Amino acid sequence: MIHPALWLSLLALLIIFLIAPHLPLNYPIQVGYPEGVGSDLPFVQGFNAGEASSYGNYRWTQADSRIEMAGVGRRSLSIEIRILGLSPEIQAVAPQQVAIFANEQHLVDLPVRPSGSRHYLLIPAPSSGQMRLSLRSSTFTPAGDPRQLGLPVEHVVIRSVAAAGFVSPDWEASLGWLGAMLVLWLALRHALGAAVPQWQQASLYAGAVLLVGVTALLDPPHWAAGANAALIASGLAYPLAIILRAAVAPLACRFGVPLSANNLGWLVGFAVIAFTLRYGGRLYPNAMHGDINFHVNRFTEAANGLIYILSKNRGVDFPYPPGPYLVIAPFTLLGLPPSTVLQIGAALVDALSAILIYAIASRITRGPTALLAAATYVFTAATFMTTWWSFDTHIYSQFFHLLCIAALCWAGEAWQGDDQAQRRGWSLALFVLLSLVFLGHFGFLINTTLLVSMLVAVTWIQSWRGVAWARAVRWPLSLTLGGAVLFAGLFFYSAYIPMFLNQLEIARESGMSAVANRAPASRAAMWENLWRAGLITHFGIFPIPLGLIGIGLLARRTRLGAQLSREGVVLAMMLGSLIVAICFAVLPFITLATNSPRWLMFLAWIIAIGTAISSAALWRRGWIGRLAVLLMGAVVVANTAWIWIAPMIWRVRPPEPF
Repeated sequence: MIHPALWLSLLALLIIFLIAPHLPLNYPIQVGYPEGVGSDLPFVQGFNAGEASSYGNYRWTQADSRIEMAGVGRRSLSIEIRILGLSPEIQAVAPQQVAIFANEQHLVDLPVRPSGSRHYLLIPAPSSGQMRLSLRSSTFTPAGDPRQLGLPVEHVVIRSVAAAGFVSPDWEASLGWLGAMLVLWLALRHALGAAVPQWQQASLYAGAVLLVGVTALLDPPHWAAGANAALIASGLAYPLAIILRAAVAPLACRFGVPLSANNLGWLVGFAVIAFTLRYGGRLYPNAMHGDINFHVNRFTEAANGLIYILSKNRGVDFPYPPGPYLVIAPFTLLGLPPSTVLQIGAALVDALSAILIYAIASRITRGPTALLAAATYVFTAATFMTTWWSFDTHIYSQFFHLLCIAALCWAGEAWQGDDQAQRRGWSLALFVLLSLVFLGHFGFLINTTLLVSMLVAVTWIQSWRGVAWARAVRWPLSLTLGGAVLFAGLFFYSAYIPMFLNQLEIARESGMSAVANRAPASRAAMWENLWRAGLITHFGIFPIPLGLIGIGLLARRTRLGAQLSREGVVLAMMLGSLIVAICFAVLPFITLATNSPRWLMFLAWIIAIGTAISSAALWRRGWIGRLAVLLMGAVVVANTAWIWIAPMIWRVRPPEPF
């Protein structure tokens, strides 16, 4: 039986889609402005890159440049096109007229005026509800410039013309969105399961419906442009929900993770939503592409046998380990291009991170609090920032790092037991995971090595003091770390020893900024970046202080004894990670070099769990505490929404995560 919420939602969306083309449309396109609110993508296609002049931004046309806008509906449109003037030198070789075609029908030939011109055109109603305007002309090639240039177009405005009667919508976009919302309903229903109350499921789905409906009314062109992306992302989310529902519960039982049916539903739901938002956003036409082309090139090099890759970050050469590329390389045998495999994989491991965060948090807190930690991790802006920058090896390595943290939680318990098979099994698992981190990202190599080295040092100190748990743990932990360091060092990093020695010599003589061949950075600028990009943008102001408070609350209730408790293991890793992060946060103010091993992202799991612990404690303080939690949560969600929407629709670059 079809749930009433589904057909009511689809009916409401259909009504909205039918209403939208009857509303007035006045849509300016700032041609030549590719990034920022009001930018020209994805509406201008086949133009040259944007340029700036004293008259504003503009783009040169090519032989066949197009202005495409879906979602306008089957109605007549008025188009205003502004063309800049030409210098006498350019006028002599530039085209003398431009032919205008609307939906492949020739409309008019416009003369080119040396002083510039503004043209107003009446476009017949497009039968598909999608406007396609072509500007066709001859082209010329300036001396020393390989581009084919036509005319400099500065501004375009698309307006609707009042029409009597019914206006048919863009059925391709409308049916695409209806199909996407149907599949999304199926994915969410399967993910959440029967244990999650029906009203909660309906409310979650209604939120998605409301977002789509409001977008269709307020911004039909951008709404229509996202239909295919939404359909593909939701289509992949449904099998993901099926797989996770089948796999997560047995895995939780196998590893002793307390997971009620309700918590299972929400946990899988979080993973499905996180995947859909990330991969759907990447599929949106002309969304911020980040470093995806860089990673495709590095992937190709690694797949062809070029393992010892050198890269550069802010002027500093460093090893670029190929581990993540080699892990995902077999999936290209499915026929998918490397860019698709990289992006699907990155969205998938980010989504699965919610499950790891829940597993870690469930060892020290109740199920609902662990759920909040999982949601905080995947729905704060920080992990969306890495998605938009397409820091793919970072994303994979951060997931491997989370696996290491989870493995240390279980290994610490197994190493204190008498089951030799368990002790050896967890040692081997941790060796493999540490090796993946070390061969995945140079920054996480540094951070994780320092963290585990501190844990090893503390363990040995405690063992010399006669503490029982330390005597049991010291050798497995030391051998695991030593083996992973030796493996990664011998087979990869040893190739870079001459480079490291040269950099150390330069740093010793002239300072760290000399290694990058750059002037020393401004401390004021670094502090501004730390405050704005770090505290405010990464997590939305509140999670960082809440996370620190949560660590304090955990420390207050943790008791040390002959056996190392679950709380003790997690707390030790939290405090060790904080020490590593503080060192790297302070270091740039000393060296005046801005290179960073992504220390704040290294703390993401700590901030998520600490925020959940402190928020749960505040929630129990009565209605004032609950109101405070809700208000802080609203700020965090608003920050995340902006970091998700702005790079997707307008290519507004978020701060680079660090």
